[in-house]
Amino acid sequence: MEKVPTKETLSERVCQCIRRDIITGHLKAGSTINIQHLCDRYETSETPIRLALNRLATENIVEHSPRQRVRVKELNINLCEETFDLRMLLECYCIPYVIMTLGTNESIRLRFQKNVVENLEIVQRLGPDDTIDDYLINYDYDMEFHQMLIKCAGNQLLVNLYEYLNPFLYVNYVFNKQSKERLLNGIQEHERILRCLLEGDEEQARQALTTHLLNSKQVIISILKIDSIL
Repeated sequence: MEKVPTKETLSERVCQCIRRDIITGHLKAGSTINIQHLCDRYETSETPIRLALNRLATENIVEHSPRQRVRVKELNINLCEETFDLRMLLECYCIPYVIMTLGTNESIRLRFQKNVVENLEIVQRLGPDDTIDDYLINYDYDMEFHQMLIKCAGNQLLVNLYEYLNPFLYVNYVFNKQSKERLLNGIQEHERILRCLLEGDEEQARQALTTHLLNSKQVIISILKIDSIL
């Protein structure tokens, strides 16, 4: 039984617990969520559970099915490909704005640099016995890097669209199945993207970003295909 801490809003904590259960496979893709089971598991009432599920539905993590049931969204390789293609369009569009922002805003520049350095330190410490939480910390740094690219465009509608694509649960499902080598390579790709942006080289930054997203898409789709066979 997993008791929900009370320091944060209860529905927010329940949200985190449900995400964790999905990531670890306790709640499987495509399965119908039993509200009473979650109430018992988290030792809470139906209200915060339903609020959390509504929030997760807006994030494209769960979906409402007929007869008022809620299901964990199923993995779909085609949708995974389409999502990465959209991310590529959106993030590459933002490159000129990011270059301008980095050239005029020291605080943002330092945040990007801090993100890359701290993420590298975390991944270097990862070992085979580390918990899902350790991998999720790395995931948070990874997504923060890409979200900062989008936010530099200063377009709230663009930010909202990107937030719908992310946290991109497809990555959550498979993130801890990637090799440590791939995680390190991903951060090195972030370093190259940032270096090109700081140098103001729009073409090289776009190429580095495209390479990074294509590599990530290829690895994740490969994992999903293998999982479907096994």
